[in-house]
Amino acid sequence: MCGIFGCIGNEAANEVLEGLRKLEYRGYDSAGLAAIFNDEGLGPIETEKTTGFVSELMSKANGRFQGAKISIGHTRWATHGGVTDTNAHPHSSEDGKITVVHNGIIENSVRLSERVSNLGYTLSSETDTEVIVHLLDHELKVQSSKDHFGAFKRVISQLEGSWAIAVMISGLSGILVSRNGAPMVIGRSLKKISVSSDVQPFYGACSEVAYMRDGDVFLLTKDGVHPSKEIEAPLFEPLEGIYDEQDPGNFGHMMLKEIHDQPTSLSNALSGRISADGSNTELRGFSLQPNQIKKLERINLVACGTAYFAAETIVSYIRKYSNMRSEAYLASEFPARSVCSKNTLTIAISQSGETKDTLDAIFEAKKFGSHISSICNVIGSTISRFTGNGAYLHAGAEYAVASTKAFTNMVAVGIIFALSISEIPQSEKNSIIRDLRKLPNVISRELLNYDNSLVQTAKMLDEKISEPPIFIGRGISASVASEGALKMMEISYIPCLAIPGGELKHGPIALISDGSPVIAIAPSDDSLNLMESSIRECKSRGAKIILITDNEGPVSELADILIPIPSLHPDLFPFTCVIPLQLIAYHLGVERGVNVDRPRNLAKSVTVV
Repeated sequence: MCGIFGCIGNEAANEVLEGLRKLEYRGYDSAGLAAIFNDEGLGPIETEKTTGFVSELMSKANGRFQGAKISIGHTRWATHGGVTDTNAHPHSSEDGKITVVHNGIIENSVRLSERVSNLGYTLSSETDTEVIVHLLDHELKVQSSKDHFGAFKRVISQLEGSWAIAVMISGLSGILVSRNGAPMVIGRSLKKISVSSDVQPFYGACSEVAYMRDGDVFLLTKDGVHPSKEIEAPLFEPLEGIYDEQDPGNFGHMMLKEIHDQPTSLSNALSGRISADGSNTELRGFSLQPNQIKKLERINLVACGTAYFAAETIVSYIRKYSNMRSEAYLASEFPARSVCSKNTLTIAISQSGETKDTLDAIFEAKKFGSHISSICNVIGSTISRFTGNGAYLHAGAEYAVASTKAFTNMVAVGIIFALSISEIPQSEKNSIIRDLRKLPNVISRELLNYDNSLVQTAKMLDEKISEPPIFIGRGISASVASEGALKMMEISYIPCLAIPGGELKHGPIALISDGSPVIAIAPSDDSLNLMESSIRECKSRGAKIILITDNEGPVSELADILIPIPSLHPDLFPFTCVIPLQLIAYHLGVERGVNVDRPRNLAKSVTVV
């Protein structure tokens, strides 16, 4: 979602453009930047903005920002107002002496807009951000001294909602920044100081970082970070790691590369978390020990999108392996008051660790007394720092907006967690862990064995565009079906339905007619016989069955298109079933001419509610 990058130093605008490029994975629809060319902040502020990608902003800037000393930039994901050059950030005052970029949502922007209009200002955009620049302009004009910091703080005190804000003012030798509910990180090195929406652009560029806290208001200058008297200075910590460039290599897109990354990413997720003798699993990052977790009343999992379907799968493992009561909740609908107490554990699951709905849910869980933990991919993310304990996915950077390898790593970490609190016989645990250790090699062979049949399946689905594909599964496969449907919707723009097989006859079967595409997930687990019945209900009404199964028995004869998967322990079929679903979605998106790495309207890091 929206990205901010600012820099004070030599060639600051070039640094900002590079920072924005590294934030592109978050998803956006327009971009812009502003710059001052004097060390002391004197002189005019030069701005440029455009709809489209950062590459288009670079072309439009056409070298005009060479030599900038102070600069801020922004990638916008539209929330208030359409995708236009006018609505793109930065937003500037009428005299051009103040410019602002902002992430988040100003919830009282309508009321503030009325106040701004009454003060004599004309709003030229549809955004909630523009009120900030006019309020700041008013504060600076009504005060006798040029107290930029004080004026900025007075404006911030009028805002309601969430924000990360960066401001440049002509005559100010720095950047004013504020955070409340939206992530913001400060990075520094010997010759520059920078600010960013997340830590990703700082790898290899800054030696230290400080994560801003809610309520922080700072002035950044070439000399450092200057807080107000009542706010503590930020704590800097060494930044270790490298920037993993968005390079698809031999693959056509980052999404395809990340699908094929899964054997490696799963190895990373499992590494060090299974005992040498293969008898036990352990996640050391949780503050509660397994014996303490077993004594709790319940475990809540909160997540959104792909992470939610991973959470549903994990809940299935927890219920099966232990006596624990567990439930997965959509973070935006989390009933914290009803399900949280000091005798519960609430785990937030998020690839980015910045998902606003999930962060709000875990905040509410803590407010009502629950223990809190997290499962995230991005190290140092807001959710991981807020919970202070949990487990990292170690999936590596995931740049394609549609999540693939993060899903399988979430499920992998989840099954390790479930096994660590399990009450199942040791022999059964050994059997699961034995196949779990084989999983990276199994998926590697699975990926190698898929031929052109998945491309042909995508072509068939594209021809059936008038019929929404229906995904069905039973038991643990129902969540995998939901993830498959989501993936296809995200990158093909085709409406899809995911339905537990047993629910077909209670209404959705009315959608099936001759030729309707039904994608059925039917591995050899304890729901296979029931799943076969569901498939027959579809087949008898003329549906075209795309069957994902390892079974060579009667169920395979129902397939119009058979997609075989490897056989392994039944509890691990979500891993092998989701691979062909990801690939079919990818090939269908490519077939339809979609930018599968950056599908329209979607964001990788969803930082608004």
